[in-house]
Amino acid sequence: MPEMLERNWGRIIVIASIYGLEAGGAPAYNAAKAAELAWVTSRAASLAGSGVTLNAVAPGAMLFEGGSWHKRMQEDPVRIAEFVKNELPANRFGTPEEVASVVVFLSSKQASGINGACVVVDGAQSRSLQPPATQP
Repeated sequence: MPEMLERNWGRIIVIASIYGLEAGGAPAYNAAKAAELAWVTSRAASLAGSGVTLNAVAPGAMLFEGGSWHKRMQEDPVRIAEFVKNELPANRFGTPEEVASVVVFLSSKQASGINGACVVVDGAQSRSLQPPATQP
């Protein structure tokens, strides 16, 4: 961060989770992700006007080979198919590429006005009424 501040330009992006905004994961996971989002929101305000932005991306359920959903799908495909049907409005898991696209945008000059935000990438999975983190 010091080098970014010296250059008056930089992007910091934290990969959080929708479970930082709502209950649903293991309690320790929820607490860790909520803490990340709180840090992003509070620290971003101190960076405002410096050319450095700090944002979070909150993925929902993502499927990729070797990941936890991939392993669960191999172990119990019927149960995971029910989860997809009942919990994922898009009727599919998200992909790392979808998260990466948001990260690339937030890393760009075009996203210079976005600071202290939490961008949810979950295909409408989350149910939180809490708005994404915003700059105080």
